[in-house]
Amino acid sequence: MKTTDTVSIQIPIKPEFVSIARLTASGVAHRSGFDIDTIEDIKVALSEVLAKIIEKRTSSGRVSMDFLCTEQGLSINIKLLNDSLPALFSDEEDKLALSIISSLMDSFQVEADNAEITMVKNFGKAV
Repeated sequence: MKTTDTVSIQIPIKPEFVSIARLTASGVAHRSGFDIDTIEDIKVALSEVLAKIIEKRTSSGRVSMDFLCTEQGLSINIKLLNDSLPALFSDEEDKLALSIISSLMDSFQVEADNAEITMVKNFGKAV
């Protein structure tokens, strides 16, 4: 996978900053060439992940996001800074969020040891 461009942001783990992450995802996905429906899917998946992080956070830290534009599509790497990743998808309500994310993105991976989440949306794979 050849990375062509990367956009990085850091936001506080607070609900009022989720719109900044969504706007960034929208801009990067649009610039990458995704259609409006796919951009909305990416924004919904990102919102679901950030909502779970906000809901289950153990401190008032920050979250870092790297939006990697590749020849295959868009990869979003989310990393908690100075915090551990709680069990985001452990109960029944969480499984609904996990199902939504998995249905909207082509790949979704949680690495609790590194406090990192990776989501990928490939070109040409409409939901």
